[in-house]
Amino acid sequence: MSKIGTLVIGQGFGPARFGMTEEEITDLFGKPDEREQETFEGEDTPTLTLYYDTLQTDFSFDLDEDEDGKDVYKLSSILCTNPEFNLDNKVHFGDSEEKLIKYTNSLKAADPDIQIDPDTKERILDFDDLNLLVIIGDEGINAIEIGYWDDEDTEE
Repeated sequence: MSKIGTLVIGQGFGPARFGMTEEEITDLFGKPDEREQETFEGEDTPTLTLYYDTLQTDFSFDLDEDEDGKDVYKLSSILCTNPEFNLDNKVHFGDSEEKLIKYTNSLKAADPDIQIDPDTKERILDFDDLNLLVIIGDEGINAIEIGYWDDEDTEE
């Protein structure tokens, strides 16, 4: 498996690292197939998402400040549906929920919040302490989203 096909919890995807700017991501992967800015309900600042169809991967950015105090979008989460990729070189698309839970238990993660999508019947496992969301369908894992977290999130 190539290094670019690995989602790394808390770090990023291949050469993409959390905290990178939109420009740095487009330098790595080229122009996205689609670029969308939206402000979600209950949020004050917009989120930017770059969609890369060939990678089957979406890069989402939150508005932050750079070292000069200027507003800049920084990579905050990565959603991947590409079956050729993996999570930490341990969990692969198509793997079972049991394998995922065994791996997250090895990381000392808390039990996930589990929801069932009423339309697709897919299981959505949200590991808040890992900033990891995994969607599991009839054929096993079919989507993985990892996000950035900082030490402030874990020091309570």
